[in-house]
Amino acid sequence: MDFSTLPVAWANYLSIVGFLILAALVWLIPKKVIFTEAPDASRWRDMRLWASVLIIMQLMLYTLFD
Repeated sequence: MDFSTLPVAWANYLSIVGFLILAALVWLIPKKVIFTEAPDASRWRDMRLWASVLIIMQLMLYTLFD
C-alpha cells in the first residue's frame, strides 16, 4: 500500500486520536505507583498531570495546523 497517496489530514486525525488514547492510558496508572518513591504526595509530583499538559499542548498544535 502506498501511503503517500493518502490525504495528509488523515495522518493529522490519526495523530489526534493517538494522543487522546495516550492521555486515557496515562490516567489508568494508579496514583500509588506514581508516588511510590516520592517524599510526599504533592499534586505537582503527579506525572500524570505533566503528561496531560504535554499531550494538551500537542493536541493544540495539531488542531492549530490542521
